[in-house]
Amino acid sequence: MTVKLLDRHACEGTEPVVYIGHREYRRKDGTTYASRKWYADWCFQAKHQHQALGTTNKDSAIRKAHEICRRIGNGEAKPKVFKLTNEELAKQYLELKRNEGRSGKTLEKYAFGLTCFAEWAKETRHLSAVDFGSQLFWSFIQWLRDQNKSTKTIYDRAILIKQAFKWAAKERLIPENLLAGLSIEKPVPNEQPCFTAEQVAVLLQNADPHEAGIFATMATLGLRIGEVRDLKWSNILWDQGAAGFVVIRSGGSTKGRTKNKKVRRIPLNPQLKPYLTSIPRSFERVFTARPSAKHPEGGGMISERRLLVSLKRLCKRCGFDNPHQYKLHTFRHTFASRSEMSAGFRSGR
Repeated sequence: MTVKLLDRHACEGTEPVVYIGHREYRRKDGTTYASRKWYADWCFQAKHQHQALGTTNKDSAIRKAHEICRRIGNGEAKPKVFKLTNEELAKQYLELKRNEGRSGKTLEKYAFGLTCFAEWAKETRHLSAVDFGSQLFWSFIQWLRDQNKSTKTIYDRAILIKQAFKWAAKERLIPENLLAGLSIEKPVPNEQPCFTAEQVAVLLQNADPHEAGIFATMATLGLRIGEVRDLKWSNILWDQGAAGFVVIRSGGSTKGRTKNKKVRRIPLNPQLKPYLTSIPRSFERVFTARPSAKHPEGGGMISERRLLVSLKRLCKRCGFDNPHQYKLHTFRHTFASRSEMSAGFRSGR
């Protein structure tokens, strides 16, 4: 595989002749630009080779070119044959994320994206990961568009593929990351629905008593569903501060920690206290699932899927417009919006 070098010239005294220059990259709009760092290319044993020199200093680049010749002369520079396929790259990167202990949701997202990439490679017969550069990258993006994927899905999968190739280059599974100088514009996030204060009051008034406390906690504290699921009685500090605090220690994408790996202390909203004090402290967790065959006395973990179904049914029963647009995370969006409005009023904005 050859690369185009700008300002390419031979380094005097090198044998075989080593050329240095700046690599040319192509943007999405078709315009080109040169890398700041120097690259080297040469021909050895009838094979054209190139290498990123990792420096923007020309003198340093020339010294590294002579170092390449020294290694060749000492028999240390036998060309490595790279045979990684895009399908194998997808499998290895997904296995890496599994071994890192990523959450189930994150792994599911990675699996969908990487499987999609492998399907594109097989369908278009672009099998090798070694020569996957900007042209093939944008071909993959167009393939996603042709499948009517959303802009957010396309962006997420583009970032995932860039991360995979960066890792592959670092592990020397491919000679270099041909996507290193490539950027993709982040899409504008979709507008998220929010409950009004009146809607929250109606929801809590009409909710099943078993679920009302969960919805009230999410609405008044702005918690993620995982944080509500993992909330323990020991996390509620009733006697601290004016009304008490709730300490959030876990429930994020990483097991045993929050999403951003930080512990939060949130003032306990007085409106939430009646819901919490009405719950029997029979289990370590504050909120548990209803009794089932597996847990006849209760105490099982609450199900996000079942709660979501219940919320949508509740919104429909309360007569909300487009009730299926609401999610459990809508409570968090609502809390954030109201907090921002309150901060604006306090600061005079």
